[in-house]
This record gives sequence, C-alpha cells and structure tokens, in this order.
Amino acid sequence: MINLIVADDHDVIREALCEMLRSTGKYNIAGQANDGEKLLNLLDTLEPDLVIMDVSMPKLDGIAALRKLKEEGAPCQPPILVLSACEEHKSVKAALSAGAKGYIPKNASFEELEFAITSILEGKTYLSPSVTASLMSESASQNEVDNPLSVLTKRELEILKYLADGYKNRTISKLLHISIRTVDTHRSNILKKLKLHTNAELAKLAMAHGLISV
Repeated sequence: MINLIVADDHDVIREALCEMLRSTGKYNIAGQANDGEKLLNLLDTLEPDLVIMDVSMPKLDGIAALRKLKEEGAPCQPPILVLSACEEHKSVKAALSAGAKGYIPKNASFEELEFAITSILEGKTYLSPSVTASLMSESASQNEVDNPLSVLTKRELEILKYLADGYKNRTISKLLHISIRTVDTHRSNILKKLKLHTNAELAKLAMAHGLISV
C-alpha cells in the first residue's frame, strides 16, 4: 500500500481525489491538508511515500512549502507531485527549482496521475506532456534560430513527447481524448516539419532538446 498526503485548498476536489485513489486499493491516504502550513505540520509526524500538492493554497502556498522543506532540511522529505490548474512556465520552473519531482495539470486523466506517481516512486521526474509543451514553447520562442522544435505548435509538442516516450497512437488518443486518426495526422505533420522519418528519430531529437530524459 502506497501512503500519500494530499494537499489542496479546494475541499471538494481534494476529497474526490482521495476517494478515487482509495478506490483502487493501492493507496492509503495518510493525511490531508488545505494549506501549506498544515502540510508542513503533517510532515512533522507522518512519513508518506509521496505528497500530491496544489501550488495555489492559502497561508503558505505550495512553492513556499517546498522551499521551506528544502531549506530547513526536514527529516521527512517525501517526493512531491504538483497537481495544479496552472501550467504557466514560471510556475512549473519555480516548483521544479524548489524540489518538486513531478508536475501535472488538474485536467490530467486519472491514468496519467497514476503513471506520474509510479514514475516518481521509481526515482524519475515526471512532467505531463502539456506541461513540457508549455516549457518548450517558451524556450522555443526565445531561441527560435537554434531550436528546431520552434516550428511545432503546443499540441504538436505535446504529442511529440508522448511519441518520444514510446506511447502508441491508440494510447495517445485516449490520453488526449482525440481520435487515432487525429494523432496520426499530427505525427505526420511533426515528421514533415522536422524533416524526420521515424519515431526513433523523433525520440533522439526530443532527448537532445530536453523534452524527454533517459
């Protein structure tokens, strides 16, 4: 059983998420918090395997709570997965800089949430493709001459990450709630724009530009 703490100031969202996690039979909700201060207090007495946390919370927001954990060298420093409605690159960069091990949007599927939890517990960092696309779009806009990915749209960057990570078109269509044909069309456009021919070449390029990591 994986022990979790869930921190979100929206009670309905937090309770619903906790119930969904419990219903799988794989997770135990060790504690809940509706602000950053309560989260830190919980971590004084509990030792969860992972914390799922929103960024925007009263009293002490998620970023500040992350920084405080890091700066004070708390004895219990579980990996943090940020689950937030904000996908702006500044918020994502701040969370990662403060020590978060993952960042996914609140409109992510439950399947992706579980995948993120598993990845982080395996010692990896997980960024939702939409979050990565936001970061890459910002980077590309600042370095258009040097970054070949600057020719791609945000949706194409999102699909590129899934393809580079080895997802099949059918799986991508389910995760993004679009048809397989639409995924295939995007893939064809991506290959054409980047002047590539295979998913292996896409993966190599994505890795070279930080879209995925080994």
